Amino acid sequence: MNKKFCILAIGICLSMTLTAFSGCVEESTKIELKNPDTLVYYTFGDAKTLDPADAYDSASAEGIFSIYEGLITYKGDDLDTFYPSLATSWDVSEDSKTWTFNLREGVKFSNGNDFTAEDVKYSFDRVLTMNSPESGVAWILQQSMDLDSTKIIDDYTIEINLIEPYGGFLSTIAYTVGFIVDKDYVEEHGGIVADTENEYLKLNPIGTGPYMVDHWTRNTELVLVQNPDYWGGWDGKHVKKVVIKYANEAATRILALKNGDADIAVIPNENLEDVEDDEGIIVIAYDSFDLVMAEMNTLSDNSMYLANPEVRRALCYAFNYQSAIDDAYVGYMSRVAGAIPNGMPYYDSQNNGVPVYDYDLEEAEQILDEAGFTLNEDDQRFDGATIRIFYNAGNTERYKMALSFQEELNKIGILSSVIAENWPQLLHRMYTTADWDLIFIGWGPDYNDPDDYVFPFVASSDVNGDTFNTGYKNESVDEYLLEGKYSADPNVRENAYKNAFDIYIQDPSMIYIGQRQFIRPKRDWVQGYYYNPVRDWYWYDYYKE
Repeated sequence: MNKKFCILAIGICLSMTLTAFSGCVEESTKIELKNPDTLVYYTFGDAKTLDPADAYDSASAEGIFSIYEGLITYKGDDLDTFYPSLATSWDVSEDSKTWTFNLREGVKFSNGNDFTAEDVKYSFDRVLTMNSPESGVAWILQQSMDLDSTKIIDDYTIEINLIEPYGGFLSTIAYTVGFIVDKDYVEEHGGIVADTENEYLKLNPIGTGPYMVDHWTRNTELVLVQNPDYWGGWDGKHVKKVVIKYANEAATRILALKNGDADIAVIPNENLEDVEDDEGIIVIAYDSFDLVMAEMNTLSDNSMYLANPEVRRALCYAFNYQSAIDDAYVGYMSRVAGAIPNGMPYYDSQNNGVPVYDYDLEEAEQILDEAGFTLNEDDQRFDGATIRIFYNAGNTERYKMALSFQEELNKIGILSSVIAENWPQLLHRMYTTADWDLIFIGWGPDYNDPDDYVFPFVASSDVNGDTFNTGYKNESVDEYLLEGKYSADPNVRENAYKNAFDIYIQDPSMIYIGQRQFIRPKRDWVQGYYYNPVRDWYWYDYYKE
């Protein structure tokens, strides 16, 4: 099947469907609350895995954050404070290298097994040994821990000795990669195999969190039910069941929200007007740290053209940024200068916060001509080779950006194809193969520090960077980013990030498109809802009333 034309046809049909849908909706009427003990969330794609040791995408985190727990956590929309979870208290040595955690007693996993210090050590060592073969997420712990770091003092006391003092350490273990698994359960189902994912744990999670899996039908729904042994208890107001529905068609999600079948839904920005005036629907745009990017494969084994930094610079000029803001994100996005989002420390270290690249096809053509990639007799560059542009199916914004970029590339003689893949398949392609050219991707914070952005984006795999598997490597950039990571001096960190930016922005592996706002329309009967960019969807806090 010719995917390029198939995707175009699907897009046209979807556009016609949404237009007809928007024009035929009658004046909204009051919708009655449905299923008060069940919260239904409509989204698209599918979770890739429910194993916290190899999960590194938002769709997977939507389940993991409520199935598993870490030693510490966040509450509500508070990004600045760490709260007790499986640890009740902690302290750190004067040299900031040794952390001691006192663990919560009486906690059980949802299978009835007791939680102890053995599970903590096993979980951290498991991440380091498995080495996240599908996602690369292990780097978050590997930057400060090794297999000798975690020591058991007694059943309910753990000590962690860091390789180097790291100011972001607590933030790293509050993310899903720091969540605790049941040692006995994992050992009964495959144990730990170096550099290999555990296929059983991927589909059959057991944690200490408030919810556990009832069933997971791939590409259809993930259903969570209350964990009766949850240490936090079920006093107060909580839903008994959470249903995460996967529907790639935007019209399906819109209709579900409007008729009350969905309590919360992912709605494309261009269709927010279809729901924002409906009685009983609330639409709020939250400022986020979420970046929108296009990553480029720099490996010559994949493409001799994209391996050339001048070609990648030209593509940065060929992208129409304002079109992405106005057409794809309908104004709910702003430009960003580089890998560090606006609002985080050291954003101004990136050219004083001013983007280096703007849409300029003449500049793009000049760069390509000077680099020797001139037009042939058919007005094509690269001898007619095609750049494959990937995006995840169901993501309307990325679909529109992909088509727009294809149009701009065609204007300067570069052939391209637009390819949609389901989210798990696309992540597998990106993380574990070099068989791709350009992928539209996003990034939200794992932990609240700029090092969580610039290091995985442009540090090389040699120093546990390059999360997106672009193959980018610059030894000077690595040195600067390691200096910024392990220094507590703000001046040192700022200079390190500035020096790294000045290099990688002229040898780009990413097109830094913008910083989007977070919007999840919901019914007004959903209570307890908040937005925390570091911890998505903690279902235990929500209820319907």
